Amino acid sequence: MKITVIGSFVMDMVARVREFPKEGQTISGKSLGIFPGGKGINQCVAAARLGAETEMIGMLGRDANGDVFREILKGEKIRSECVFSCDVPTAVGQIQIDDAGENKIVVIPSANYEFGEREIERAEKIIAKSGLVLLQLELRTDIVYKLIDVCARYKVPVILNPAPAVPLKREVFPKISYITPNETELQILTGMPTGTEKEIFSAADRLLEWGVKYVVATLGKRGALLAGKEEKRIIPGFLVEPVDTVAAGDSFNGALARCLALNMPLADAIKFANAVGALTVTKQGAIPSLPRLDEVERFLSCKQ
Repeated sequence: MKITVIGSFVMDMVARVREFPKEGQTISGKSLGIFPGGKGINQCVAAARLGAETEMIGMLGRDANGDVFREILKGEKIRSECVFSCDVPTAVGQIQIDDAGENKIVVIPSANYEFGEREIERAEKIIAKSGLVLLQLELRTDIVYKLIDVCARYKVPVILNPAPAVPLKREVFPKISYITPNETELQILTGMPTGTEKEIFSAADRLLEWGVKYVVATLGKRGALLAGKEEKRIIPGFLVEPVDTVAAGDSFNGALARCLALNMPLADAIKFANAVGALTVTKQGAIPSLPRLDEVERFLSCKQ
């Protein structure tokens, strides 16, 4: 079953700092790295490295950063017929990572926001033939709504990773098969607190009431919540020493899509995705940190 990822490309400028600066404060950083990333391409590469048949749809600038991403698509053997080009620069992310491995991120959307209705029309045949479509919110929100409508028209299951989170129209939720927020995103989507485990379950119930088929909420080192009408439980995560948490959620989503495309039971798919997310935080960068299938299988065999 082919996975189609529709979303963003972002060249990440990653500054490592001892601790985040306070408002109005200037500090000295420890290092600067430039890494290709963006939620869309991260998730697509994650799925491809795990052996999934993948296709990427999105927008790049006609610039050096765009050239880097096209080489990545080629190197990872990802189909890219509908990765379009425009005269607006490829998107850039400014990222700070502190000594605890936590991050703060600002994304300048640029070319990602040039992806519009014309591109949807050109990509519609590919979407219609997809086994599964994975979306995020780094394209314009109105365009994401239209993409979900196209998937619904062709009865293509949708995984929505609602990041960066914004409140969504209520009528979109019944068209989503799987939604994958973290705790903060779950709070923004529902308007409900998510500070305790009980509150997280209640917020997930709200999304189910609104029509989502399954909620898979990532909870960091605690693992992930599986919530459906007949099952609600936390699938435990894996403890590792974090180096860089950038792309952890993206690798989780790519891994989840890969497992669902293989028709794995959802609980098993989440366990596998937890392992992929854990491995991702042990390395620096976005795409460079995404593990391959043999690495994940070795990691899981050691955890049996």
